[in-house]
Amino acid sequence: MNSPRDSLSAVLHRWRVAPPADPNFRAAVWQRVDARTQENWPAYVRSHATAWSLAAVVMLGVAAYSGTALAQARMRAERETMVVNYLVDLDPRVQAVLKP
Repeated sequence: MNSPRDSLSAVLHRWRVAPPADPNFRAAVWQRVDARTQENWPAYVRSHATAWSLAAVVMLGVAAYSGTALAQARMRAERETMVVNYLVDLDPRVQAVLKP
């Protein structure tokens, strides 16, 4: 018995695509390339405003997160230094152990 899969396989095996050649294809491609190269920077940004806006928001978010993380790390380090200095001032005997 002939299954539908066998007949589909045979049809696909025999199938060939032969599109007609377009004599203006190369000229049309170069025309589109030339049109793109004459586009200036402001026009490019205007045409891609959504992508540039998204990129700016993401960069702003990353900068804010990194700045916050660095500020917190510096604050923790300075606090640790202040605590050590305070404890050394209170009890000079532990100066050798706690001095940063």
